[in-house]
Amino acid sequence: MPTSCLCRIERNDLPSMLSTLCSYENLFGPYHPHTLRLMAEAGMAFWHYGECVYARSLLERAVRDLGRYVGREHEARLRAITALQDLLMNEGDYERARAIQTELLECQRLRLGPEHPETVAARDQLTTILLATLDQVPGHEI
Repeated sequence: MPTSCLCRIERNDLPSMLSTLCSYENLFGPYHPHTLRLMAEAGMAFWHYGECVYARSLLERAVRDLGRYVGREHEARLRAITALQDLLMNEGDYERARAIQTELLECQRLRLGPEHPETVAARDQLTTILLATLDQVPGHEI
């Protein structure tokens, strides 16, 4: 599950999160930082409660639009990328998870440097994903 401040969000809060997201889109616009951050948080909340279809859609859009309108290396985008990568791994979509983790690694490398602990952790996670991908190849054993 994603790491976020989900301790205050209950399952019955999910519809009101979507309602608030719609309000933000109407009030601030669909690409405003507040709207995009709420979209990412809603995606993480939906995943936390097992609503993976909604979560994936919200997180994919948040990652895309945060990159376009807030910045590729922005903290909110990196959190959304991490949550999306975790969700994809959980769903067994290792190829897409690998691509997302590669993006995260590149952003961390540019933002923090190649030897920063978060960059090293992102590189280690990419290795884990690559090994999981190899496990899915028929006839291939590690």
